[in-house]
Amino acid sequence: MAFNGFLRKAYWTLAGAGLIYALAVGSLTHPVVQRNATYAHNVNPGYWQNLSNVEQFGFLHHQVQPFTVTTADNVTIFAWHILPTHLYLKNEEALKAQHDFGQKPYDDAAKTVGLRLLLDDPGATAVVSFHGNAAHLASSHRPATYQQFLGTSAPERAVHVIAFDYRGFGWSTGSPTEEGVIQDSVSLLSALTGHSSTSSELSRSQPSLDPSQIVLVGQSLGTFVSSALYHEWTITLGRAPFRALVLFASFTSLTKLLDSYSIKGFTPPLLSPLLGYPRIQQYVLSKIADKWDTNQRLVELVSDPAIQLDLSIVHARDDWEIPWSEGRRNWDGVLDAATSAAGAKIDFPRDRDSESWVSADDRKRLRWQRVRHGGHNRIPTSEQAKLTLLRLFEE
Repeated sequence: MAFNGFLRKAYWTLAGAGLIYALAVGSLTHPVVQRNATYAHNVNPGYWQNLSNVEQFGFLHHQVQPFTVTTADNVTIFAWHILPTHLYLKNEEALKAQHDFGQKPYDDAAKTVGLRLLLDDPGATAVVSFHGNAAHLASSHRPATYQQFLGTSAPERAVHVIAFDYRGFGWSTGSPTEEGVIQDSVSLLSALTGHSSTSSELSRSQPSLDPSQIVLVGQSLGTFVSSALYHEWTITLGRAPFRALVLFASFTSLTKLLDSYSIKGFTPPLLSPLLGYPRIQQYVLSKIADKWDTNQRLVELVSDPAIQLDLSIVHARDDWEIPWSEGRRNWDGVLDAATSAAGAKIDFPRDRDSESWVSADDRKRLRWQRVRHGGHNRIPTSEQAKLTLLRLFEE
């Protein structure tokens, strides 16, 4: 009798777990629920944290200039400009004399001491950081990421950081969608480069950056966004390419990711219980609203002979959230497409840890790096991240 009671409890426990799973997966076919799960933008400590009080996030009081950019659909995007410490030290008196370091519209922020040090220096580089899902630009490992990027700066080659929140994140307004987040990125980079948000025409009314001074760096969800921006910027809008694109912990597409995604490495892949029910699995995948097909966008970029692209794909072996095989699929896709477009062959021994390829005309420079440690979120805070940027700057 006791054994029968145990079996009965086990049965109802498993049945209950199955019902909860079915309801959870079913709810993910609804766009609102799906986007909240994908972006996790409502996990937002910005409701009680002051993002203009930058000292609480490890920066100097006058080191960061918060600013906003307004998109064509009237969404306000919140961003930071962060000075390298050596420039802060050199210009400390002028920075302190500014007094007001509060949030400003970009046109006003562009006149401040810190941003002028970037915009007036043709030898400077701006690293634009595209963060992953949830929270805001100053949460968790993100300030340490910016500090690692700033660590590549030198007096003879200043490196600044631009960090921002997509719509619906932090202090940015609106709600995220694939199209909307791409528009946010285009609007921010258009402001920095003096472009109109919707065309290739320049509308410079003040100093601005050349795209060749800008390095795009994405991590996790940010690899979707930065790759999509590069694609939109060059292929759709026909603008000059950026200096480089760096992807940490990338994945091929949102639909393919669901085949392998594990929550913090503690759960089986989310759709693995549906492997025996392929029609149901395909139905769920067909309802994904935001596809974020990074692999296809990268393939189109490397296949276009007119577009210059310096691409680095970096992934950690101990990334239990996004397996390194996802980043490797991106690498294999771009390498095959690039060599095919160039009429070339892969003439080097294949290596899972480190590979690189440069086109004969030097317009495509591609690198793959698999590192031993770094997990999913720590990799952009590691020395490997700094080394990846330094290699770009020394070319």
